[in-house]
Amino acid sequence: MEGRIYIPNNKKIKEEILKENHDLADVGHSGQHRMLELLKRTYWWPGLKEDVKKYIQGCFKCQQNKVQHQRVVGELHPLEIPKGLWQEISIDIIRQLPKSNGMDVIVVIVD
Repeated sequence: MEGRIYIPNNKKIKEEILKENHDLADVGHSGQHRMLELLKRTYWWPGLKEDVKKYIQGCFKCQQNKVQHQRVVGELHPLEIPKGLWQEISIDIIRQLPKSNGMDVIVVIVD
């Protein structure tokens, strides 16, 4: 902690520091680890790491440009066109999305 600025438990001050060290053009939406390293050079407060993680997870641009580390899924094979309603049904579950109103999954059902 020596040589760093201690930030009191003030949400507004912490959010301003996080914003200045992430959103500005010269910093350029660096990832969670890089942002934490930059902040730790100057600032310290209890829960700094968790606050940085939450801030990055809430950043729309970071989530939009996030690199996917999953294998590429296989080729899709369309179903034949059914002759009537409810004869062919497909279900798809999309998981691990950024949370929205506490939810992170979408279920798609197609008739």
